[in-house]
Amino acid sequence: MIRLSVALSSLALTLAITGARAGEAAPAAPPYQDDPEVVAKLAALGEGESLVLPPVKHMRDGKAIKGEGRDSPYARDYTNKMVWAPERSTALYAGGNHGAGRTNDVWEFHLGSNTWHCLQRAIGGDHAAHKNMLMFMPNKWAKDPDYKLTDKEQPQLDAAKAFWNEFVVLKDGHFVTKEAEAPLLVGHTWDTLVYEPNVKRMIHGTGAHCAGSPILHTKFTGMPLDEVRAKLGKNPKGVPYKTMWTFDPAAKKWEHYASESPLAELRGMGAAMCYIPDWKKTIFYVSAQNVTPQAHAMVTYDALADKWEELKPNGGKGIAGLSNGKLAPGSELQTAYSPKHRKMVAVLEKSTYSYDIDKNEWSKLNDDIPFTAMDCNTVFACDTNAGAFLLADPRANAVAAFDPAANKWEKLSPKGSGMPKPPYCTGKGYYDPKFNVFVVQSAYTGSMWVYRHKKAAEPAGK
Repeated sequence: MIRLSVALSSLALTLAITGARAGEAAPAAPPYQDDPEVVAKLAALGEGESLVLPPVKHMRDGKAIKGEGRDSPYARDYTNKMVWAPERSTALYAGGNHGAGRTNDVWEFHLGSNTWHCLQRAIGGDHAAHKNMLMFMPNKWAKDPDYKLTDKEQPQLDAAKAFWNEFVVLKDGHFVTKEAEAPLLVGHTWDTLVYEPNVKRMIHGTGAHCAGSPILHTKFTGMPLDEVRAKLGKNPKGVPYKTMWTFDPAAKKWEHYASESPLAELRGMGAAMCYIPDWKKTIFYVSAQNVTPQAHAMVTYDALADKWEELKPNGGKGIAGLSNGKLAPGSELQTAYSPKHRKMVAVLEKSTYSYDIDKNEWSKLNDDIPFTAMDCNTVFACDTNAGAFLLADPRANAVAAFDPAANKWEKLSPKGSGMPKPPYCTGKGYYDPKFNVFVVQSAYTGSMWVYRHKKAAEPAGK
């Protein structure tokens, strides 16, 4: 009877999230089933309480795997964001490290069964082993085609050449893995990992394709450079490829995005992408002084119409001016959106900023964040039930909440299990609206920490 009650409660939660009502066609069922014991643990959480779940499980192709090392959703630095896929009741995760750990795998976490599912295994292993050859050596060859390799570089070239010829192909105007046509040398997501529910795809906005120089293929395969250049850069329809990649979790497939729009370049380190459900569009924001030339942009992407438009906030002021004037954030920001307040909030170090979608206006709210917020240190999400923004620092075992209506931060002391401290790196997380909990997995720990900020409101008439 208890298991039936829990199952019915879980179904009610799902119907509440998807909006299905009596007489309406039911939405497609999520791909995974809840575990009643996990659901019961989550249902028992009170307001302000936290819990460390049992060790997470790992699956691939319907079979249990160990999920260890690089064959797991290991924590990646500057990639602390998991993205909620509402129709799947899961959160997706992908991206690469700064150093070792450049893999093109994709995972999704299903809280209802406490399980990670591998949607795309890592093709070609850890591409970071060849980072010097794939990312930096092309610049040396461009300056000096006859550049003589050092004793250290020669074995690197030999290893990269073997990797390239085993795993990489020049196909349809770009370099991809022979299997699965996945990107190469995947980099940080910073805050540009986002899920687009209208097209049911995860978006990796920047850093997903860091090995695109034509000279690589010439050096590794012997194909003449002019021939490589003639074949590289555009898809079969003649549309230029951009930095952005997407991933279809249902089809389990990466796709390199192509567009004629110059607004789709998405340049700059430490950028952010945030889906705005009220607009059914995604905002791309960057204010990066750490690239040449500097990158300053704020644009929207309508995935259904495949249309990019420039936003000109604060009466048409440029992002560089707003950022330098401290009205809008710089690079390494983290963002989240509150439908209740119709505001995108950004955090950076100790500062809080807000973009009002109705006023088309950035403003600085305060310098009161209780600990340093940054895309390499913290996890940031909007609790849509409470209408609050939650920030976690796993290394400091710290969590805080921001109330945008009161413009007030509060450092929290959850009742229950503390957030596990990672041995190094940070971790990753998201807000799960189905179960109304903030979910954080500290780096290199095998369990999820969950926290309920506020209880869900009782349905009307109950």
